[in-house]
Amino acid sequence: MFITRKSIEDIVENGLVPDIFKMERAFELLRKIGERSSDINNYKHGNFGELFGTFQSALKVESILATARIYDTPSTKYPTRCLKGVLKYLVDNKDNLPNIREPNQLKLHLSYMNSPPKLIEIIEKESKKFPEEFSLFIDSLLNSPARVNALKKLKKVRDKSIAHNERVKKIVGPTWESLQDLIQISKNVVGALGWAYFSRAYIIDGEYILSDDARRSAKTFNRLLKLIYK
Repeated sequence: MFITRKSIEDIVENGLVPDIFKMERAFELLRKIGERSSDINNYKHGNFGELFGTFQSALKVESILATARIYDTPSTKYPTRCLKGVLKYLVDNKDNLPNIREPNQLKLHLSYMNSPPKLIEIIEKESKKFPEEFSLFIDSLLNSPARVNALKKLKKVRDKSIAHNERVKKIVGPTWESLQDLIQISKNVVGALGWAYFSRAYIIDGEYILSDDARRSAKTFNRLLKLIYK
């Protein structure tokens, strides 16, 4: 069966893109709350520390769950729109995929990602091999010791502490830096697939353009605090 551009776009647009947005929005709000903590906790201004502490707890859960959904393990019984699932879907259907739509933009993006020359070369010569080679490249990035460790911690804190409340010792989750690193990889995957299959510009000159939208809530929050704490 021929795989349409719309079917690929659906997986990306309704899977990876929303979760990247949710993680970045939560992260930016958490960062802004941290930056304004002295005002928030000021007794002279009402001491809203407990209120914003509640917000922080919810935002931390949101950011961890969003990242964990992106890096779920693909399931044949319950297919999800996770990163590895998207790549597996494309590899499994490589002979029925539409032609690459924006080869020049795709090559520029892959160069920005420091992709192997072989991956860039096949875009013009053997484009049907792109899904498999791209998947191998992303796997090589995710298999670095630091990222393997971060993914293990992410799954553990999601499964044992957030989704369930297991009787285990205190669980140490991944660092914020490692979560941002994992999100950056997912942005690059979205950027590549957008150029390859449905002419969507998610990344321009190395910048993920939807990140500005994700920062809007934090900017609005900062304006609110400026009005309150003049």
